Amino acid sequence: MESIFDWVEPTEAGLFDISDGVDRLRDVLRIHRAGERPDLDGCVAAIVGVLDRRGSADGAETDRAAEWVRGKLYGLTVMERHAPVADIGNITAGHTEADTMAALDVVCQELIARGIIPIVIGGSQVLTIPMYKAFAPQKRPINVSVIDAKVDFGGDPQQVGGDNWLNQLILPEGGHLFDLNTLGHQRYLVDGDTLQLMSRMHFDNVRLGMLRADLASAEPVLRDADLVSFDLGAIRAADHPATPDVRPNGLNGEEFCQLARYAGYSDRVSAVGFFEHDPSRDGDGRGGQLVAEAVWCLLEGIMQRMGDHPRGPIEDYLQYRVVLEDEDHEVIFYKSPRSDRWWMDIPTPGAGNRKGRILLVPCTYEDYQAAANGQLPDRWWRTQQKLA
Repeated sequence: MESIFDWVEPTEAGLFDISDGVDRLRDVLRIHRAGERPDLDGCVAAIVGVLDRRGSADGAETDRAAEWVRGKLYGLTVMERHAPVADIGNITAGHTEADTMAALDVVCQELIARGIIPIVIGGSQVLTIPMYKAFAPQKRPINVSVIDAKVDFGGDPQQVGGDNWLNQLILPEGGHLFDLNTLGHQRYLVDGDTLQLMSRMHFDNVRLGMLRADLASAEPVLRDADLVSFDLGAIRAADHPATPDVRPNGLNGEEFCQLARYAGYSDRVSAVGFFEHDPSRDGDGRGGQLVAEAVWCLLEGIMQRMGDHPRGPIEDYLQYRVVLEDEDHEVIFYKSPRSDRWWMDIPTPGAGNRKGRILLVPCTYEDYQAAANGQLPDRWWRTQQKLA
């Protein structure tokens, strides 16, 4: 296993020398400083900056995002529950964009192998591609959640850019993608053909209005993700003006931070990225402050994980059996007594009469209510279609 520190440079010294109170993150983070490499043993997460703007819109200084956000993040207070978190520094821009992606792939791959969640800050959302490829050695189905105002899919698959980078995840040679969902897209920015194609693939695309009307419905979606990619352009300009594609509509700051906390709280999420923040458009620092607070909420969620994802025996879970007469099918729901979170079982092919392997999918109490009223939950149907 290669040394992570062969691929990163230390953070700027001035960021952690400023004192503005006690019990700040700068006091407890294991920071990569000049001549001092942090100990990664026991760390639950590691911040990784990427100093490369390629892939973002022309003129966008997204390569400055990591240091800009650190300047806000380090001054935030320590959360009540705390576990070791490292800041391993920055991946500098390679000779080519492919070089930068290769470095990020290696760094994320090693962190994930160590059970450390990489939190990537800076650059274009195209950098989600190497983060996804970092899961390849695990050779298992991977779920990806994307928070974005658009659905970056389509166009020429041979040309990879900010408008179509999702192609690289969907292509068979891209990895082991099982599920892909997008949260917060604005319908007038997305072609109908794109949404129809994603629907035919049984991927879930939740538009902005539906997401804001029921933000809690995003929790089971993010709970089932391995990789979560945040585009800062999903936030409205009033709360985050510092993106290449600033828009009047979008998520507000509180909603964005809550989504970050949901991602952190998931026992499954193993990598998270925050992209498309442009400090050159952030005169009063409002956007950088919001990104820092979202990272803080992500970390708080990680610290509060319950560890109740039912990977093994499920005898300790409350079981609710619902028989759908019209469907001639029984759905079994499981509720965790520790967190009150819900799952439902979905038989995999060859699991006839429930003697085969069962896939447990996160769901909500409302999904259980729908089944009790004779309606097969959409989440159950979509997952069953992907398994077929």
